[in-house]
Amino acid sequence: MTATKKTVRKPKTVEAEAHVADTANKTIETAREYAHRAAEAVLDRATSLHAGAEKATASIETAAVDSVESLAKASREIQNAMFDDAKAAIAAFEKTVAAKSVGDAFRIQADYYRAQFDVNVSRAKTVGALVAQAAQDGVKRAQDNFAGLAAKFGKAA
Repeated sequence: MTATKKTVRKPKTVEAEAHVADTANKTIETAREYAHRAAEAVLDRATSLHAGAEKATASIETAAVDSVESLAKASREIQNAMFDDAKAAIAAFEKTVAAKSVGDAFRIQADYYRAQFDVNVSRAKTVGALVAQAAQDGVKRAQDNFAGLAAKFGKAA
């Protein structure tokens, strides 16, 4: 018969293997904890960036709504001005037709053109002031938005 050789482990080898296994488990647990903390940090950063993007979108939306409101207001003012001009022209035409002499007709027309000139100068000043105010508001809003974004992204970086 052949003799079978039995390998008997020495206690030191078993202890060493147990130590290696314990060290490997601790390393794996430490890696898991690190990965968990890193995932939480990434989620916090993503949440912060998302909130900043939402705020920027809301600011853009507000600016767009304000622009549309300004355009609608300007459109209404133009429509009213055109209507007022038409009424003034018709009134001047009726007065001219009713004039007793050519001299009266010329005077009526001159008065009409003078009045319309004054009205148009006043309108131009008003439009200039509205455009300047809208530009100032837009620039201020843009500066505020960029400052907010710079602070947000500067903090995130």
